[in-house]
Amino acid sequence: MRQLIKSVTVRERLDMPKATFERHVKQRTQGMPAPLYIGRARYFDAAEIEAWLTSLSVAGSNDRAPERSA
Repeated sequence: MRQLIKSVTVRERLDMPKATFERHVKQRTQGMPAPLYIGRARYFDAAEIEAWLTSLSVAGSNDRAPERSA
């Protein structure tokens, strides 16, 4: 069974303003997982969010310039 987390919890974990978060959700920026709606409440699959955050951190570490050795 899926573990669902509230949209506000995801936003707080990402530490971003509400408007920015809403834009990312709407545009599915950087492969952000699609939300699930139960009534009017918006949730995300916890496993999908974890995998997405992991992929972002890996991509971020690969974007850094390699350090030069002396």
